[in-house]
Amino acid sequence: MTSLIKTPRSYKQRSEFYHQLSMLQQAGVGVDDSLRQISPSKQREANEINITLSQLSSGETFSESISGRTHWLPQFDRMMIEAGETSGRLDETLSILSKHYEHRATLIQQVLIKLAYPLLLIHFIILMPAIIGFGKTLVAGSGITLFDAFAPSLGILAIGYGVVFTVVYLGQANRGYAVRSILEKIWHWIPGFGNALKEVKISRLAFSLHALLNAGVNIREAWQNAANASASPWLISLSKNFIRQIDIGLTPAEIISQETQFPKMFRDLYSTGEASGQLDDSLQRLAKYYQDEGLRHLITASTIATAIVYGIAAISVAFIVVSFWLNYYGSIMNLN
Repeated sequence: MTSLIKTPRSYKQRSEFYHQLSMLQQAGVGVDDSLRQISPSKQREANEINITLSQLSSGETFSESISGRTHWLPQFDRMMIEAGETSGRLDETLSILSKHYEHRATLIQQVLIKLAYPLLLIHFIILMPAIIGFGKTLVAGSGITLFDAFAPSLGILAIGYGVVFTVVYLGQANRGYAVRSILEKIWHWIPGFGNALKEVKISRLAFSLHALLNAGVNIREAWQNAANASASPWLISLSKNFIRQIDIGLTPAEIISQETQFPKMFRDLYSTGEASGQLDDSLQRLAKYYQDEGLRHLITASTIATAIVYGIAAISVAFIVVSFWLNYYGSIMNLN
C-alpha cells in the first residue's frame, strides 16, 4: 500500500481499507475474519494480508503481525494499531485512521486542483513558440516537419519533467531528508505559496496529533510520530525541539507558547485546549481551520500566478506575432 508518490487515490484506498476493518470490528468480527472479508484492489496487498493472516494464526496479535513491515504500513499506522489494541479500542482507532487518510486525500486533491491551471498555462507558454513557428513555416512554405518544429519545446518539457521526477525520487530515498529540507525552504520562500503550504502542513500535524492521542499514544511519541508522518523537515525539526524540552520537564503548553514558528492561533488554541482538558476538540478545530486557510491562501496565490502567466503569455504572443509580420513584410519588400 506504499508507493513512491502518494496520490489522493492511494490515500483513499488506505482510508477505505481501515473503514472496512473498523466496521467489521464494531460488528464483533475478529481481526482474522475481518481481513478475509476485505477484497484488496492489488495483488501485492492481497499477499500482505495473507502474510498477516498466517502470523495471526500462529498466535500473534494484529500489531505484532504488522510490526516492522514498513513496505506495507508506515510507522504511524503501526503505532496507532498497537495503541488501539493495548487500550481495547481497536475499532475506534481504525475509524480514526480511516478519517486521517480521507482528510489527507482530500487535502492533496484540493491542492492539486488549485495548482493545475497555472501549470497548464506554463505548458502552453512553452509550446506556444513551436505552434506559431510551425505556422510561420507553413506560410513560408519551408517544408519543416512537425517534429522539427516542436522538438525544442518538447525538449524543455522533458528536462523539466526529468528534474521533477529526480527530485521526487531523491526526496523519497534514504538520503532524501536533506533534499526535502532544501526544497521545503525554497517552497516556504515563495510569496503566497509558502504560507499556504505551511498552513496545510500544520493542518496535517494537528489531525495526526488528534488521531494519535485518541488512540492512547503518549504526548511525546504523538508529537514525534505526527511530525514524521508529515514528512516535513520543518515540522520534524520543531518536534525534536519539543521532545527535548519535554524531557527536561516543561509542559507541552509551555513549549508551544514559546515556539514562535507556529502561528499565534495554533499556540493559543493548543494551550487553551490542554489547560481545559479539551485538547482533542482544539486539535480538530485547528486541523479544520488551517486546512481552510491554507486552501484559501493557495487559491489567492494561484489566481495571482495565473494572472502573471497570462501576462507573460500575452507578451510572448504579441512578440511572436509582430516578429512574424515583420519578417513576412520584409520578405515581400525584398522580392520587390
